[in-house]
Parts: sequence; structure tokens; C-alpha cells
Amino acid sequence: MPFSQNIINIAGGVVRNPLVCLNTPIDFILTAGEHVAVIGPNGAGKSLFIDVLTGKQPLKTGTIKYDFSPSPDNTLYNNIKYIAFRDSYGAADANYYYQQRWNVHDQDDIPSVRELLGETNDKELQQELCNLFQIEPLLDKKIIHLSGGELRKFQLTKTLLSAPRVLIMDNPFIGLDAATRDLLHGLLQHLTRMPHLQIVLVLSALHDVPPYITHVVPVDKLQVGRKLPREEYLSTFYFDTTTFPAEEIRRRIIALPYDGVNYTSNEIVKLNKVSIRYGERTILKELDWTVRRGEKWALGGENGAGKSTLLSLVCAD
Repeated sequence: MPFSQNIINIAGGVVRNPLVCLNTPIDFILTAGEHVAVIGPNGAGKSLFIDVLTGKQPLKTGTIKYDFSPSPDNTLYNNIKYIAFRDSYGAADANYYYQQRWNVHDQDDIPSVRELLGETNDKELQQELCNLFQIEPLLDKKIIHLSGGELRKFQLTKTLLSAPRVLIMDNPFIGLDAATRDLLHGLLQHLTRMPHLQIVLVLSALHDVPPYITHVVPVDKLQVGRKLPREEYLSTFYFDTTTFPAEEIRRRIIALPYDGVNYTSNEIVKLNKVSIRYGERTILKELDWTVRRGEKWALGGENGAGKSTLLSLVCAD
């Protein structure tokens, strides 16, 4: 496969829908062997750019061409796969699974990981992915019992079983603890070495751009910038840390006032001997916790430890 193969080629692309159009036409080429980070703040236009890449937003003017060879199937659906991660539970549809954690009597119909992965004709690929993502111990788990990191691994395995040419991941590191982030980085780095697979990460923070990314596409103010080699982008990026250094930001957050609010109690949150179990698994056991007026807490722990469950109680979800 020649390195000059252009898998996606957009020239002068302008979205047909006038309500969601970018400020300037899109010019972008994804070449075989490249792994790209699309980076920009919230509302910058990243999602619209991805919608153009995936064909969700058709063009009014300009051209977009695809070359998915050596894949025998040239359809967009089978060759470009998109996963959006919203929080520690994974993709957008994970809200359903999350809510089912509280409906323990309705879980008979909740599928297992094995059932959701289904059967595939490519047994060799299936075994390779199961080994890579260590899926075997998870196969008989109900999908709602997976931690954030486990759910990431399941979603990646299921998506890659279809052997896409391009895998787009939106916010893949959101909601993960440090250890799980490192694990995911290792898995993604391995994926970049797989033949005929290009990775596109959609990120908001500069520090999330991993070393296995080859190029960066900056998106800002509804404009898709020029694709740059990763090192060139990082060397020219400048952030003025003297304006609001991290310690100053931290100090201002801690100093936020709470005076003037009519509190009826000094105890804002109080848990007394709270226990939560999902089947045989105990998430919280006889927890006592009191948050008093004016206190600032940090909730720490690895994925699956029960942080989100605890916050769900506090927020009355």
C-alpha cells in the first residue's frame, strides 16, 4: 500500500446546511499511515468537521473523495467508525445502562458482553482483539456491571470487529483515572501499528495529544486549520501561563463565596450507613459521609471504585 494513498480528501468543502456551516471551506487530506488529533475548545466546530468526514453533513460545494483500499467494501458506514465518549461510562447510549444499575429487578434482559459482541466470520481478528483488550474475563459480565475502563475496551473491541479503515474517537480519555488512561494509551498505540487502520482523536486539551499521533488539525472559531505534523504544532503552540497560573486558578476556586445563601443546615450532605450492591458486587458498604457548609471535597479513586455511584446519591439521580 503506497504511503501517498489519500484515504479522505476534502477540497473546498462547504456544508449544505446553512444553520451549521463553518466560517471557511474545509481543505483536509488523511493519508495512509497518518494518525490525527482534531483539537479545539468546545463549540469550535470539531463535531461539524467530523460530521463532514463521516458523511453525516453533505457538502453544498467542494468535493470529498474516499479511498478505503485494500478494503473490498467502499461504503462509508463500514469503513469509518465513530465513537463518542461523554463520561466515564463511555458512549452516549451508556446512560441507559447506567440507569439500569438502579433497576436491579429488571436486569434479566440486560445483555452480557458476549451477547453484544456477537459472532464474526473473522475468528483470527476476533481473537487478536480479545487478547489485546483482555476481553475474555469480561465476556460473561452484564454490560451494566462494567467499569468505565472496561466499557471503553468493550466498545473498541466491538467497533474494531467490523475492520474499519478509519476509527474516530471523540474524547476517549474523559472520565478515566490515571491508570486507566495509561492503559488506554497503550491500547491505542498498539492500534496505530495495525495495518490498514487510521486513528482520529477528537480532543479539547493540548496535553491530551499522545505521542503516537502523527498530525494535528486545529479547529477554532468555526474554522478548520491546516493539518500540521505533531511536533511542529506543539513547538509553535503558545499558552500564556502567567495570566492565570494554575495555582492562581486554584486559589480563586477555593475562595468562591458561599455567604449570602440561606442555608437551613450546616450539613449540606449527610450519608448514614449507606450500602449499595449490584447482584453479588458490593459498591458501597456502610458509608458514613457528611459535607458541611463551606467545605470543599475531592473525590478520588480508580474506575469502578464507586465514585459515580456516590455522586449519583448526592445528586439524587
